[in-house]
Amino acid sequence: MRQRRWLELLKDYDTNIQYHPGKANVVADALSRKSGKIAGIKVEEEIIRDLERLDIELYVHRQHGY
Repeated sequence: MRQRRWLELLKDYDTNIQYHPGKANVVADALSRKSGKIAGIKVEEEIIRDLERLDIELYVHRQHGY
C-alpha cells in the first residue's frame, strides 16, 4: 500500500497527520488521485537535510497554465 510506505517514511519525523472523515476530505481525496502532481508539500528542514545527505534530488515539473 502506498500510504503505508509514506507512514513508514514519516514516522521518524515530528509530524501530525490528521484525517477528517466525510466531506472534509473531498479536496484531499481529489488531489491524491492526481497522478504525478504534487498539490502542496510542507517540507521540514530535517527532511531536506536527510534528502541532501542521501544525495536525493526532488524535481517538480510544472505544466503550462497551472
